[in-house]
Formats: sequence, structure tokens, C-alpha cells
Amino acid sequence: MNRRDLLAFIAAATGTALIGAPAARAYDETSIGENLFSPEDAAFLNDVAEVILPETDTPGARAADVGGFMTVYVSDCYTAAQQERFGESLATLRGWSEDVYGKPFDALSVSEKTAMIEDIARLARIETEKGATPHWFTPIHQLTLFGFFTSELGANEVLRYEPVPGEYIGDLDYDGGPAWAT
Repeated sequence: MNRRDLLAFIAAATGTALIGAPAARAYDETSIGENLFSPEDAAFLNDVAEVILPETDTPGARAADVGGFMTVYVSDCYTAAQQERFGESLATLRGWSEDVYGKPFDALSVSEKTAMIEDIARLARIETEKGATPHWFTPIHQLTLFGFFTSELGANEVLRYEPVPGEYIGDLDYDGGPAWAT
């Protein structure tokens, strides 16, 4: 999936609820504690996120350490049940690589990683369209996008920064460039 298709997908999906969104409210009390995930889990998530948002002429998800963000966010903001499901999702993703390709995810070629993530994302979209509960891959995919585009790197080097407050221009011509980051 190229970056333009991904951004179009993000734009189409912005009306949907972010998994764990209730935990992101500032007034909810959360306990900040030990990260439930290992550095190896964060590195694995960085590998997966880099397939979703690869480095091109702009930085990719690994450069923003999206995997590290996901482990902290899930550890500090998800409920125990959500944390357990996220951990099961990591195991499922690792198992998928072993079952389909016979080797761990980090040993796959870039084309194999891409094909695997595209297949899983396609299944997740189909299940979501059927109205089923969110697919196990959905939180990983959503946190990749959330983590990247709210990172300093994603907001400043990929999105166009427009300081606020600024004047309101209600009829602005779109030139095909990056979206705004405000």
C-alpha cells in the first residue's frame, strides 16, 4: 500500500472509533506503571508499523518509534482486557508469519512482509464491514497511524504544519500536497 492510498484510507476511516479511544480522554484516571511489553515486542511492532507506513521520501513509522509508543500506550491506557487482547494479537501476528511463511516476521523479505500485512488488513476490513467486533489486527493498525501522525516526526515532516490560531479560509484550493497537521 503506498502512502497516498494509506492517507486516503485514513481520511475515509476518521469517522470510525479508535480502539481504546475512551482511554485517551484526559479526565480518565489511569495508572502509569511498568511497560507490559519487552523491548523485543516494541522492535517487532516497529517492523510491522514500518510495513504499514514505510520510509519513502518522508520518514517511516520506525523512525518515529511507533512500536515503543504502542507498548507504552497499551500498558498505560488500555484496560486489562484490552491489554490481554493486544498481547494475543501480537502472538497471532507472529504465528501467522510462522504458519504461512515458515519463518519469523523479521526473517521475511520486504515483499513477504507487505503481502502478509495487506492480507491481514484486507481480512480486517471485510470483518469490520460485516459489522463484527473489531478484528484482532485493528488496534495495531490504528495505533500505528495514531502514533505516527501524532509524533513530532509525523506532524512536522509528513503533514503540513499550519500554526493556530490563524485566519479562517473556508474555500481553500487543494493543491494535492500533504494534509495539515493542526
